[in-house]
Amino acid sequence: MDSTIIFGLLLAFLGGGIQGAFVFPMKFMKNSRWENGWFWFSLICCLIIPVVMAFATTPNLGGIYQAAGMKSLSLVFLFGLGWGVGVVLFGLGAEYLGMSLGVSIITGINVCLGAVLPILFLSRDQFTLKAGLVLAAALAVMVAGVAVISRAGILREQERGAGADVKAGGAKVPFKIGLLICIVAGIFCPSTNFAVFFGQPITEEVKKLGTVAAYNVGYAMLLPWFIGGWIVNTAYCLHLLRKNKSFGNFSADGGGGNIFKAFIMSALFMVGMVLYIIATSLYLTGGAGAVVGWPIFMGATITASTLLGVFSGEWRGVSRRALGWLYGGVALLILAVVLASLSNFFKAAPAA
Repeated sequence: MDSTIIFGLLLAFLGGGIQGAFVFPMKFMKNSRWENGWFWFSLICCLIIPVVMAFATTPNLGGIYQAAGMKSLSLVFLFGLGWGVGVVLFGLGAEYLGMSLGVSIITGINVCLGAVLPILFLSRDQFTLKAGLVLAAALAVMVAGVAVISRAGILREQERGAGADVKAGGAKVPFKIGLLICIVAGIFCPSTNFAVFFGQPITEEVKKLGTVAAYNVGYAMLLPWFIGGWIVNTAYCLHLLRKNKSFGNFSADGGGGNIFKAFIMSALFMVGMVLYIIATSLYLTGGAGAVVGWPIFMGATITASTLLGVFSGEWRGVSRRALGWLYGGVALLILAVVLASLSNFFKAAPAA
């Protein structure tokens, strides 16, 4: 495995770890319901930052989109809408089941769908059978890891009282409802990787300019994707703000600090996403990067969110047995990341 691929894998892992922490600041928002914090996150992360960065870093943005074609632009936007649905449920899942359990279940399903579907669009010379078998083993281990972590969550619930609701951030829902929300979120969230995969023509047009720095090549592709996500997220937040009559929370004590925390959330999410795009567009190229890089990115996300969940006290007071299941699941996830990385040994060499 050459140094270019190793660097790409490291970037994908680093991006996933950073993005796995993005919901953490939301735990510290004051006088705020979920919809208040998510509204600010959606506005900053999905609209303000992408618009500013795309126009500031990419010359002739309209020409880039025209050259890439309406098909690529439309697909990225539609996957943005799908991601918007997924990320709303992602936030609710993390809120209802806790950061460690909710994020783990969602990303476990996410990584499998996100890695498998792009394979269907690759030619055999881009992704060999041996590479596919190693990646399949990685996905199987990752599913096992998610199942083990889910078992830890069930034990945690039982220890806190049979039939008790899971409580996180002030929200109470039955465990089964929270689990269902996480599963549906996991089905929609791979739209992120689909946008990266099918949005490659946009990124390639940016690279052709030769004047855009490597760390800025992804913003043109991210803009229509984020706009699609912003539409869905904002619509849902406005619905909740009206339903719960929580508009007044914006002007409550701590409102300014909540906006700053939403900015930190947005920065973590954006940096993680940009690192992943750089990894797949510059170092893990040829389309297969989105297949191999995705489980690595998501495995790092799960690991980071799980450890932060433990650090923040979500598992305080539970038995060693439950913690053993939790840490065992994390170990399986790390093994899955290693296997996904090893699949690069069996990838066909790119054409000269």
